[in-house]
Amino acid sequence: MKRTLSVVAGLVIVGLMAVPAHAKCGKDCKQAITSNFRACKAACPKRKPGKSCRAACGASRRADRTTCRTATNPTPPNCGASTTTTTLAAATHAVVDGALTATAGRFNYNATLGLPGANAACGTNFPGSHPCTLTELQSAPASDLAGLRDTGGATVTSFWAIDSSAPPLQQCQDDVPGGSGLNWEYATAHTGSRGQKVALTNATGALGPLQTGLQCNLSGNNWVGCCH
Repeated sequence: MKRTLSVVAGLVIVGLMAVPAHAKCGKDCKQAITSNFRACKAACPKRKPGKSCRAACGASRRADRTTCRTATNPTPPNCGASTTTTTLAAATHAVVDGALTATAGRFNYNATLGLPGANAACGTNFPGSHPCTLTELQSAPASDLAGLRDTGGATVTSFWAIDSSAPPLQQCQDDVPGGSGLNWEYATAHTGSRGQKVALTNATGALGPLQTGLQCNLSGNNWVGCCH
């Protein structure tokens, strides 16, 4: 009888060891998910016009939490979420291939400031692509933008509106004395240089109206799309 009980106990222990245990959704992941949610809501239009956008942000947060809780080893920045949507081939999209991680109005990608850095990063992550202009984003079908995540796996909820025809001081121009004079390189708020953006309702792929007069360093981070 003792031998039988020992064998049964051993089988139970082996069986328990064979079942992979899911790790808890840790504090770092919870903070990352909350941060993404707040950034998402901040990019939504105010009051009633932004109601559906805020609802989509909440749905995305709930989905991210569920994914994190059921992941085997959730760690930031993805916390268990798949990042395959950030590497789709250009052939599967009409205009927008993906998005770079969110940034202030002073772009700094691939250790290079401004549009040259964004151009290099788009080419690295989505070969043959370049930073999306406002016109390209507005011409893209909703299917290109719905569910879009950036190269770090975060949900995209807004874009900087890159527009060479817009006044430079609405393109985060580095207009400080001795500065480069180039767009999307502005770092402070003591001159008249500002930026513009459009919000994205990620669940539907719908873009919001153009928002202008945004301080380049204090209006929250926004994403840069990559188009072909």
